[in-house]
Amino acid sequence: MKATCGEIVEWIARPGGSLCQLSEDVSEQQANELRALVEHLRREVRQVQNELVVDPLLQSRSRAIASSISLTRVELEEVLTPGLRGYGAFSRDTEAALDQEFERLLSRLSAIGNVLERGHSRFSTEQDPT
Repeated sequence: MKATCGEIVEWIARPGGSLCQLSEDVSEQQANELRALVEHLRREVRQVQNELVVDPLLQSRSRAIASSISLTRVELEEVLTPGLRGYGAFSRDTEAALDQEFERLLSRLSAIGNVLERGHSRFSTEQDPT
């Protein structure tokens, strides 16, 4: 959420240039409204973090990692070539190359998730002798 909020504000303020032309499709009123909403979202996130974390010692390291992996996996799956339509048409070779790279990254994330699952089931067995 923090990264998303930062990216929204960054895109609003990002200047165009000779090598990077941006279409001016966000009005000043929309930009102001987006800034206010982002600030509101940031406050809400801080409030949720404060309410949910009663004792920092009780946080699960593996769950935090799994959550991060899950979010990254969703983001990668969103940019597989059917999701890249907003960038315009790609050649089939470019699409195949991008998909191959993204699938490689997804495979690495799955491997990390598998390590966490193995460790989690081991801890569960140790805590529950049945």
